[in-house]
Amino acid sequence: MIAALVSLTNAQQNAVFTTPAGETISLSTLRGQVVVLVFGGVSDPQCREEFKALQTLADKYANSKVAVFWVSIDAPASVSDAELKAPCGPAGSVKVVRDASRAAFKQFGGKQLPTIVILDKAGNVAGQPRGGFNPNAAFINSISDLIDGLL
Repeated sequence: MIAALVSLTNAQQNAVFTTPAGETISLSTLRGQVVVLVFGGVSDPQCREEFKALQTLADKYANSKVAVFWVSIDAPASVSDAELKAPCGPAGSVKVVRDASRAAFKQFGGKQLPTIVILDKAGNVAGQPRGGFNPNAAFINSISDLIDGLL
């Protein structure tokens, strides 16, 4: 599968997220890796199943140049950093970060939750952001196929 690549704007390239531990992660520091961003909210009723599927995906690429992030759009006033450490179950190789202002979510064209954005090693968006997340194997395999084509 060949994905159309879309160059990032300066704002997207410089998007910064905060971890529950208070560290910052900038997309510009992740060049050389395929980056999977899944924007979501803790209040999503399907969060647990989605997070398990995302964990399976992250585990598959744990020894590859792939970084998988679950990006919470929840404000700190509504969801504490402690709650984000394992928003929908135990966090393993999925990195949990916060986009409380929803700036990155909006910059990447997010319209619904969850929204999935995949960046190639050069930091370009691969394909279009995907709205929705189906935790079934076929959906995860389609994301894997896209990632495999970018590695």
